[in-house]
Amino acid sequence: MKKVLAMVLALAMAFALTACGGSGMSDQGTSGSGAGSTGEVKEMDMFWFSDGGDTAAMQKLIDQYQTENPNIKINLIEIPFEDIQNKIMVSVSGGTPPALARTTESVTSFINEATIDFADYVDKDELLSQFLPSIHNYFVLNDKVCSVPTDVTANGLIYNKTAFEKAGVSVPTSPDDIWTWEEFEQALKTVMEKGGVQYGLVIDNPTHRWSTILYEFGGSLANENGGNLSSPESLAAIEYTKHLFDEGIVPKSTWLGGEDPNNMFRSGQVAAHLSGNWIFINYRDNITDFEWGVTYLPTEVTRSSVPGGKQLTAFEGSGMEQEAVDFIMWVTAQEQNAQYCEESLLISPRLDNAELNYSFGSEYFAIMANELDNTVPEASFDWGYPNLSAELQTILEEGFSEVINGTMTAQELAAEADAATNALMGKD
Repeated sequence: MKKVLAMVLALAMAFALTACGGSGMSDQGTSGSGAGSTGEVKEMDMFWFSDGGDTAAMQKLIDQYQTENPNIKINLIEIPFEDIQNKIMVSVSGGTPPALARTTESVTSFINEATIDFADYVDKDELLSQFLPSIHNYFVLNDKVCSVPTDVTANGLIYNKTAFEKAGVSVPTSPDDIWTWEEFEQALKTVMEKGGVQYGLVIDNPTHRWSTILYEFGGSLANENGGNLSSPESLAAIEYTKHLFDEGIVPKSTWLGGEDPNNMFRSGQVAAHLSGNWIFINYRDNITDFEWGVTYLPTEVTRSSVPGGKQLTAFEGSGMEQEAVDFIMWVTAQEQNAQYCEESLLISPRLDNAELNYSFGSEYFAIMANELDNTVPEASFDWGYPNLSAELQTILEEGFSEVINGTMTAQELAAEADAATNALMGKD
C-alpha cells in the first residue's frame, strides 16, 4: 500500500495539479460563542460527491451545525465521484488536505494512510458498536478507524411486477419463502414466455453486483490465506453465471457490448434486475409504463447481499482534526443520521436506525435491510481489503467476457484472479 501511495503522490506532484486549500482561520467576525476571545471563525473544506438528493440533506445538517456552533464554517465543495480520489491525493501531496471528505469503501482503502485514526479521538469499541458489523471492514483498515459511515447500500432484486403478474408468477413475500437459484431461474423462464419480456435478468456488472451470486454459492474472492476464486464453491458461481448467459436469461449485450442494464430494465425488456437500493429514486421517477417492486434475492448455499455505502473521513495535517471529528461524530449520531437517511432515501448503517420513516418505498428498504442482516462476512472482507477490488476489476470484467464467449474456462479466470490476489496480499 505504501508503494502505491508513494507512486500516486509522485504522479500528482509531477502533473502539478492545483490543490484546493483545506482548512484555515477566517478573519471575519461572528456573533455567538466564537472561537476564543478574537471571535475568529474556524473554516473547514469538505470534499463531497453528489449521489442524488443527499447533497441537499447534508447541506441542511451543515447549516444546522453552523447555527449551533457559530465559530465553525464548513465549505461543501462538490467534486465528481470519478475525480474525488485523485483530488484528495493531490491535496494531500500538496500539503493542503481538506479537513473532511466523503468517501466510499474503495476510496477509503486507497487513501487510508492519509486519514486520521478516529480511535485517537473517541472510544473505538463504543464507536464500532453503533454500526452494522458487516461493514466494519470498510472503514477499519489494519486496526485503524479511517472513517465513519453515513449510509449503507445493499445489493438486491428489483422486478417487473406487471410482467410477473401477467405470467402468473408470485414472488417471495417474506424471508421464510425465498427462491433457490434453480427456482428463480424457472420463474424467470416463465415470465420470459408469458410476461411479455425478452430477458429474465440483468446484472449490473461482473464485479461488485456479480459477487452477490458468488457469496450465495458459498464462494469469495479471497480469504486470509489469499485468493479463493479457485475454490469449488467459487467456481460453481462462475459456471452458473455462464449458464444464465448461455440460456439467454441474461443478455450478453450487457457484459459484452456495453448495453446499460438500467436502461434495459426501464424499457420493460427484462423481468428482473440485480442492482441495489440506490436505483430506487431513478426507477420511481423514470418508469411509467409498468409497475415495479422489490423482492428477496434467491439463495443457494446461503443468503447474502453485498454492502456498500458512503463515509466521512478527516485528514492528518489539515490543522482542523479535532473540529472535523466533532462534526463527523455529530452528523453521524442517531438523530442527525436518521434525518439524513430519510431525506436522502438511504439505508442507515447505524444499528439504532434500522427502522426509518421514508416518504417512499418503506417496504423496499425493509427488504434491503433484511438482505444486509443475512450478508456473509466474506463480502466485507473482499470489498474492504485495501486495493483488492481495484486489482481484480479488469481481470473479472475481461475474464468474464472470455468465459461467456467460450474462449476462457472458469478455472483459468479463477487462476488469474487468484494469482493477482496472492501477489497483492503477499501470499505468492
